[in-house]
Amino acid sequence: MELKKYKVCPSCGEHNKPTSLECRKCETDLTGVRVVDSEIEQRKLEKENAGGKPTDSDAGNDIQLVRVCEECGAENAPQARKCKQCGEEISDILPTPVLKREEPIFSFELKSVDGIFSTKIYKTLSIIGREADLKEYLGTKAYVSRQHAELTVVAGKVFIKNLSGTNKTFVNNEEISNDEPHVLANGDEIGLGGKVIADERQDNAAYFLFQG
Repeated sequence: MELKKYKVCPSCGEHNKPTSLECRKCETDLTGVRVVDSEIEQRKLEKENAGGKPTDSDAGNDIQLVRVCEECGAENAPQARKCKQCGEEISDILPTPVLKREEPIFSFELKSVDGIFSTKIYKTLSIIGREADLKEYLGTKAYVSRQHAELTVVAGKVFIKNLSGTNKTFVNNEEISNDEPHVLANGDEIGLGGKVIADERQDNAAYFLFQG
């Protein structure tokens, strides 16, 4: 996958991660190499093609600094010490410039029924599972698939869709379809990989309360 932000190696031209200190291909020192944002460069090119001359201020007005989590890729405030999505320590990551954009502000939240874990829903599209979003909590749940369910935010509503071919997703103990997204209501209980049987929840499944 092509990087949206990168450091271009002055020796071999390799595109490296914005946090790289040396080129992954030829090991050239990259500490003094500036980060390039492909979207910003594209805007410059479009302005040139339209007959205008891009300036540093044109790009500067559209840039903000963020700390990009190396664990999950989430963008955090430059002063953040822990990732807002996965909780990973990011205080040693250098802030990098990215293109400013309006972030949707959501008030939705998932809280595990056991009270151990909670997370805000801050993206319009999230894939949750043992090897996807929420993996820090779901990683030990054997009945949860690697990519188990999809959460989408549309017109102020949150929808959930099962993605697993072997494990099921339940809302209020009712199995939901793999084909049609199910809209969530405040207080709904989501079961990943298991339902409640005789008031008992399965240890290898995961259960969340939706708030929003």
